[in-house]
This record gives sequence, structure tokens and C-alpha cells, in this order.
Amino acid sequence: MAQIARNTADKATTAARNATDNVAELGKRSADHGADVAREAIDRTENTARRGIEFVQQTAGAAVEVERAVARRSVEGVTEVGQAFAELVKKQTRSNVEAVQALTRAVAWDQVARIQGELLRASFERAATFTRRYLEVVQTVTTTALSATQKQARKAA
Repeated sequence: MAQIARNTADKATTAARNATDNVAELGKRSADHGADVAREAIDRTENTARRGIEFVQQTAGAAVEVERAVARRSVEGVTEVGQAFAELVKKQTRSNVEAVQALTRAVAWDQVARIQGELLRASFERAATFTRRYLEVVQTVTTTALSATQKQARKAA
């Protein structure tokens, strides 16, 4: 009887150890994947900023003053948006990794639901903050371009 109980306990311990190892490996893979996604997003952001600068340079008008004002503010805007996006990706990745870790520790369905709800809420908040910042930058760049164009038109008249 004692031998059977000991064998059963050993099997349960081994199964628990294997499950823990599997969950830890899954968490590590998720963290690695999140880091890879973050790196890729940062690379894309840099490329987007570079293309944005090139675009601004290629499409600048004949008026040198307008070109300089718009290009300068556009570069600043692209840089701000790129930094904001990189920060969004970084925070989102960190939040996802923390959520996966918390989910691996959850022992009840209500904990799982709470963790997922918090992750979703935080994700929406981050996306809204990024969108708000993006629109602010676009508005500022547009206002600068309009102002410089009006100034140039007054000079020409």
C-alpha cells in the first residue's frame, strides 16, 4: 500500500514538474517572441521615419522658406511619432509578457478573466494615447505648413 502511494506521489510530482517546465518554456518563448516583435517594430519605425524624411525632401516646393519650415517640423513630427510608436510597442510587449507570466500563476478562472480584462483595458488605453499624440503631431505639422505657405504667398503678392 505504501509503495503504491509513494509511486503515485512520485508520478504526481513528476507530472507537476513537467507541467511547470512546460509553462516556463512557454513563457520564455512568449517573451522571446515579444522581444523579436518589438525589435522588428522599432526597425520598421526607423524605416518609416527615414522614408518620411525622404518624402518631405522630395516633395518640397519651390519656395525655400516653405520647404525649410515644413521639412523641419515634419522631421520633428516623424521623430515624435516614431518615438511614441516605439514606446507603445515597448510598453505593449512588456504588458503582454507580464500578462503571460500572471496567467501561468493563475489558479482560478476569475483570475484569468481579470488578467485578460486588465491587459485589454491597458492595451486600449495605450492605443488611445498613441492616437491622440499622433493627431496632435499631424495637426502641428499641418498648421506649420499652412502658416509657412501663407507667409510665402504674402511675400509673393
